This record gives sequence, C-alpha cells and structure tokens, in this order.
Amino acid sequence: MRRGAAIAAVCLCLLSAGCAGLFGGETTARETVTPAPVPTADGPTSPAQRAPGVVGNRVVNPPALGRAHVSQLSNTSYRVHHTRTVMNGSGLHRRVRTRASISAGYGSYTATRTISGQSVTPREIHSTWRDGRALRRTTVNGSTATAVVADSRGIGGPPRSPRAALFFEPTFNARVIALFSATNITSIRPGDEVIKQLYGVSLYRVKGTGSTDDSAVATHPVDRVTNVSLSATVTPSGIVRSYALQYTAVNGTDTHRVTEILRYSDLGTTDVVFEDQRHRNQTTRPD
Repeated sequence: MRRGAAIAAVCLCLLSAGCAGLFGGETTARETVTPAPVPTADGPTSPAQRAPGVVGNRVVNPPALGRAHVSQLSNTSYRVHHTRTVMNGSGLHRRVRTRASISAGYGSYTATRTISGQSVTPREIHSTWRDGRALRRTTVNGSTATAVVADSRGIGGPPRSPRAALFFEPTFNARVIALFSATNITSIRPGDEVIKQLYGVSLYRVKGTGSTDDSAVATHPVDRVTNVSLSATVTPSGIVRSYALQYTAVNGTDTHRVTEILRYSDLGTTDVVFEDQRHRNQTTRPD
C-alpha cells in the first residue's frame, strides 16, 4: 500500500511539474498475442537493454513495444489504475476512473469503472470473472442491473474468454501503440534511484512533446489538439508501467483540458478479492 501511494504521489508531482505522464483510452481495440520468449515481467535485465521497439532515444517500432507489453502482462498478476479527466471553463466536464485486479492468465478478476461529471449521468460498472463466469453489475441513478455476460460452459451466457468478457482492454495496448506512434518523443533515459526504489525495478523514463497525429492523441473527434505532453515509464522487458498524458482539445468554440493517467502495480503479487470474501473477512462485534 505504501508503495502504491508513493507511486501515485510521484505521478501527481510529474503532472504538476508539467511533465504529464500516464494515460489510456475508454475504448481500446483488443489484441490477442501469443506470449513470446521475453524476460519474466520486471525480471533482471542488462542495464544496457532497451525495450523492444526502442533504439537509442527513439521508439522506432511502437507495435513491437505494444506486443511485448501485452505478452508480459498476460503472464503475471497485476493491478491496473486508469483515469481520464476532462475539464472545461466551468469545472469537471467528465471523468472516467477504472480500477482492476487481475490474476495471471486472466483466471480471475474484479474491475470497477465510475463515470461522473457535468456532461454525463453518473454511473458505476462492476465486473468479475470467477469460476468460469463473468458477471457485470451496472448502477445508474441508484438503480442496479446485473447480467451474466459470459460463461465458459455456455450456461446463462455466451462461452467467451475471460479477457473478452471484460468491459475494457486491461493492457490498453492499442492506446499505448497510438501514443508512442503519434507523440514526438524527445528523450528516453534511465530513471533515477528514487523511481527504481518505488517500482522495485530499473525503468526508462520517456518524455514527449507535441504530436504528429491529433486523431491518435484525442479519444474523441476534435478540430485541433495542442499543448501535448507525455511522460512514461517503461521496463527493459517492454512493460509500460505508467504514463501521464495532457493535452488541450479544441472543437469549434469548445476547449477542454484533458489528463489521462495509467499505472500498473503489484505485478506478480496481486490477490483478487471478491466482495463476498471481503464480507467474510470483516470482524463483527456484538452489540
């Protein structure tokens, strides 16, 4: 918990310093990748080793980096934290916050997304995969609906895979590829000792400013994207452990400031805890 809080604090410091760093999209293309013979997630690597697709100070092959990112995450448990915040002149326009705990190989998971802001009807989506079945609970205006969205036996729901049954792509692979393709990367250098201690592994810090493709940066159609700033951390094995993206979106007379933050934590040590397990673990004192 202390490590997660410390990493979150560093992310906020990066943003306040103008070094935007984590991001993710609300809708992401799914990609099926056969695990490649790459190093174990966040395992020991040569200090000189760069992530797949990275040469010197350039990301020369974003799809290769995306494939390594997906392959590594598919073989380990992890927590994913993603937030996209859109601000306008009057305050919070829209915020989408997603949290998930996922076991190795997607054998089980819990995920929750909350949507709030002036432009939307507040809602919460909660999804679980357990014992071969995916359940999804959606709450809108205090009314909750529950549905079986997948069942490995085809009972009560289609026989979809755990990852396909999730309401979002947990690796954000398409977004990772898009951002590293469209952002002008200005530097890739080893992270300092503080970053290494926080993550428990050597990382590279990636920074970028400006974009070559506005449509790839923005997740909604806009006329123009300006003030693009990206900061990310990448392991030598290819996991994009975090990124923060900030940009201004101008659409006609509407101007919004967008911040996207993505972070992966507890790789290899995540326990998937379901709500009924939490209730059983609670201690009830007699009146």
